[in-house]
Amino acid sequence: MADGKLTFNAADLGAFDRAPDPTDALAAFDAASGVTVLPPGWYVCRLERGELVTTRKGKQAYRLRFAVQEAAHAGFLLWKYYLLTTTNEFNIAKNALAPLGIRTGPDLQRAYPPPGRAVTCRVLVSIQRDDPTRNDVERFEVLSDEPDTSSAANRFLLDPSAATGEGANS
Repeated sequence: MADGKLTFNAADLGAFDRAPDPTDALAAFDAASGVTVLPPGWYVCRLERGELVTTRKGKQAYRLRFAVQEAAHAGFLLWKYYLLTTTNEFNIAKNALAPLGIRTGPDLQRAYPPPGRAVTCRVLVSIQRDDPTRNDVERFEVLSDEPDTSSAANRFLLDPSAATGEGANS
């Protein structure tokens, strides 16, 4: 296997040599609307991460992070916390996380989604009653769960179906 050819996109190597242009960030600042809250409604989001965390108050919770994909609101991040302290909270979390395949304690301990997976969800967003400058995720539905071909890390993975016999195990 060590003698096999590596396959990669040579154009990706140029990205390592380019430094970000500081004027791009300033242009983005000028174009920003200043809006920090999404209007209530359904949004298509990428589920970026699910993980077991401890809240500021010291409670155990499972946190999901969604990134809005729709052009008008792309880049907004939303979080949903499922507290894990009472029987009722465990039941709510287990019911809500089941569509993601999170059904056991060990499942909660693994980062989600697994490496190489892209999960897209339909997310119902509201505005918090006690703080109108913040959003709440009311619920979500999984739209798709498929291999992630867009991530930078995956661009360098070898495709096992592309083995030519040179360096491949026969």
